[in-house]
Parts: sequence; structure tokens; C-alpha cells
Amino acid sequence: MKQSMSLIKTLLFWLKYLVYLMFASFILLEVTFRILPVSDSLKVQSINEENPIYHFAKNRIVTQQIGFNFTHTNKKKINNYGFMSDKDYLSHDLKEKDLAVVIGDSYVEARQVKNSDTFHFILDQEIESFNVYPLGTSGSQLSQYLAYADFAITEFNPDILIFLLYSNDFDESWYEVKQKPGFHYFTKNGHLNLKEYSPSITKQLARESAFIRYLFLDLKIMTQIKKILASDNNVENRVINTNSNNEKLGMQAIDFFLKNIEELAKTKKIILMIDGDRSSIYNGKIKRDMSKLQNRWFKIILNQMGIKTNLHLLDLHPVFLKNWKKNKKKFDYEYDGHWNEHGHEIVAKALVNKMIKLQE
Repeated sequence: MKQSMSLIKTLLFWLKYLVYLMFASFILLEVTFRILPVSDSLKVQSINEENPIYHFAKNRIVTQQIGFNFTHTNKKKINNYGFMSDKDYLSHDLKEKDLAVVIGDSYVEARQVKNSDTFHFILDQEIESFNVYPLGTSGSQLSQYLAYADFAITEFNPDILIFLLYSNDFDESWYEVKQKPGFHYFTKNGHLNLKEYSPSITKQLARESAFIRYLFLDLKIMTQIKKILASDNNVENRVINTNSNNEKLGMQAIDFFLKNIEELAKTKKIILMIDGDRSSIYNGKIKRDMSKLQNRWFKIILNQMGIKTNLHLLDLHPVFLKNWKKNKKKFDYEYDGHWNEHGHEIVAKALVNKMIKLQE
């Protein structure tokens, strides 16, 4: 009996000591990472029927680190509507001049570059007769773009809507594929269905920890674990997979999306921008690689847009190809697939030329 009690006391002692070590280690790591330029949480707000538009906590300056070794950091302003822009937005009743709203995902959010280096900021500076408001958040897709468009029309009454389409915008317009709350997804009849989101108490507390933010936002530990478990070094490019069901879902999303923007184009000018196949360009190819699923989706849009005179297309593939042949300078980072400053500049020039032609 005494031996048993002694063993229990010993185990309890070491258990308490282990807890103490873990707590002390966490405190030390927390203090250390608070000194380093760890990414701030963007603090996605609760999304529900009363507040249905995905956005971040408003009126803040946030640090954004790209990668994990603190060599690439940005300070980004989140404006009065909760989007990454140095410009505060005016509602339609305070509208000062014509307005273009740019809608997209992480390429519009553009946390990799300063707000002043984004293509939409450059567009705003170059076309003096227009204000330009970006509505872009990481993870957005075709269905979410339509929700942003409806919001923009109600709130700002824009004259031009500019959509930037990227490779994972298609099949992820269905909740069965993406399964991430906070976004709007297509229903079987093409309507939009909001999947509500509310940050848990645990997540709200985790947002305040620099060490936890480093693990999940900068190191992206969950992605690293998935790569290890799947033995797949291409997790970020899952969309290239030729899953036939996903391909069909992507095609259906395109159909719903184009029908909606055709309706929008009756009262608004619409520009559709499509990202180029940059990896193929770097590998010396002229055309898009049609073995990639996203390029087959893009081809559908390119073919459809050719017969729709009320919509305007800007295919960035030939834009990037022409510049690459001349400069051999990449449009994205070696460690991050998003556009770098050069990429944003090239896109901005092409979009400026398109806007000028629309005004002629």
C-alpha cells in the first residue's frame, strides 16, 4: 500500500513538473515571438444573415509575413470596410466620381505586397476619373464573387465591376468541395447559400498568441502536416488533379457565374480578368497546358466570352507571355505563388489599357 502511494506521489510530481516545463517553455516562446514580426491575425468577423459579407476587423494596420523566416514582411492597412486598402470607401450616397470595384481572392487581397504596389492601387492612380475599391479575401471563389458584387452594387453603386479569376475559383464554389464556413456557395439551382461563421472562444484566444499565429499563419503547420500525411508536395495545387466530379462541378459553377454576370452586365460594365499559366510560360511553352484542370475551365470561359458582346475579357496569359519573352523576369515569388510587385505592375498596365478603351 505504501509503495503504491509512493509511486502515485512520484508520478504526480513528475506530471506537475512536466506541466510546469511546458508552461514555462510556452511563455518563453511567446515572449520571443512577440519580439519578432509575426503575422497578425486578420480577425475574420462573424458572418451571418445580418452580416453576410466576409471581411476583417476594421481600421487597423497589420503585419503580414510571407514564409516562415521573417525575410518578407509587409505592413497592410485594413480600411473602414474591413478590406486591405489604403483608401477608405465611401457609400453610394457620398460617391465623388465614377467607381470601379475589383473583386477577387488572395490575388486582390495581395498580402504579399504593400497596398501601394497592388494592381488595383496602381489602376486607381493611373485612371484619375475613377476611384477603385478592391473587395478581395483569401479563399474567395466564383460564388463568393457574386456575393461581393451584390454587396458592391447595393453599398457603392459602381460603374464597372472587375472580376479576377484564379485556378481554384471553380469547383470550390461548392460547399461539398471546400467545406469552409464564412463564404457563399452555389446550390443545385444556382442560388447562393451562405455558410455562417463565428470564431470560437478558443480561436479568439489563439489570435492573441504570437507563437500560435506563427505556427498556423506563417509556418502553416496544418498544411505541412497534410503534405507529410499525403506524401504529396503539391497540396497547394490540388486543383490540377483531374478528378472528373470536380471538373463537372467547376463547369457548372462557370455556367451559374456567367449567367449571373450577364444579368449584371445589363446595367454595369463588366471586365473578367483571367490569370495566366505562368508555370508553362516559365517552361518555354506558348499556350496554356491543357492537361491542367484549371486551364480547361479557363478555356470554357474564353470560348463563352467570345460570343458575349456585353462583357469584356482580359486574358493575362498573352500579357505575361509577351513580357516574359522580353524581360525573363518572373511575376511571382520563388517561395510564394502569388504575384510579386512586377506581376502586379504588369497586370495594372494591361488593366489601365483596357479601362481606357472602355471609355473611348
